[in-house]
Amino acid sequence: MMVLLMILHVFCVYLIGGFKKPCKLTWVTSVVLALLTTSFGITDYSFPQDQIGYWAVKIVTGVLEAIPVLGSPLVELLRGSASVGQSTLTHFYSLHTFVLPLLIVVFMLMHFPMIRKQGISSPLQRR
Repeated sequence: MMVLLMILHVFCVYLIGGFKKPCKLTWVTSVVLALLTTSFGITDYSFPQDQIGYWAVKIVTGVLEAIPVLGSPLVELLRGSASVGQSTLTHFYSLHTFVLPLLIVVFMLMHFPMIRKQGISSPLQRR
């Protein structure tokens, strides 16, 4: 539900032009918040420790492995080893419970004051 509401919110802000000047930085923080929100879903998927969770982690980390130069070290950092195992679950749990909430709070503390300062974008008006 959270992801659906987030997508709806980002779409509405896009439609009313909330990404244009002077709200560009606010838009960037909202996109980062959207990515962090979806990261919660990705890290949560590994917790049941079943075949679906295993393959989801394998695919997600495999996508990151395609990044040139940084891919392999990033995947080893996320997995905790060269393959998916117990260390991967520990790393994903740490991300899910400590790192991602901290980043969400930091970006929300940046995002909300920007909205207050710049005001909320008004809907498109007919001419």
